[in-house]
Amino acid sequence: MIRFVIIIFLCSSCVLAGQNKRPSRKAEILRLEEAWRSAQQNNDRTAFDRLLATDVTFVGTSGSLRDKKDYVASRAASWIPRATSYTIHDLSVRFFGGVVCIVTGTEETTGAGVANKGRFTHVWARRLGRWQLVAIQRTNIEPP
Repeated sequence: MIRFVIIIFLCSSCVLAGQNKRPSRKAEILRLEEAWRSAQQNNDRTAFDRLLATDVTFVGTSGSLRDKKDYVASRAASWIPRATSYTIHDLSVRFFGGVVCIVTGTEETTGAGVANKGRFTHVWARRLGRWQLVAIQRTNIEPP
């Protein structure tokens, strides 16, 4: 009987350990959001290529509409890499089926001449087994 209980315990432990190795979908998206934040702050073109879908659309604070090529090219003049810090907060993650995820949140930069607050919406799509940004929209939050 004791041997049976030990076997059940060991089998249960193996099953539970295997379940904990794979992060939840939400944890995976939050990791990707952090990778995206870091890519913007560091103007990381390799990360842009990995995280942005080929057909991504970006709507900027001015209402400008950019595709992937134009967005990546615009990063050279971006104020985010010049900021002392760039942080994201208040993230809300919502899944629609297993292939679409919408993330909303706020962002903030600090630094001389680049202090800014904004809201964003990111649409992630799961394609060929990986998540990529397919739509980005940003809006400035004006100071009170």
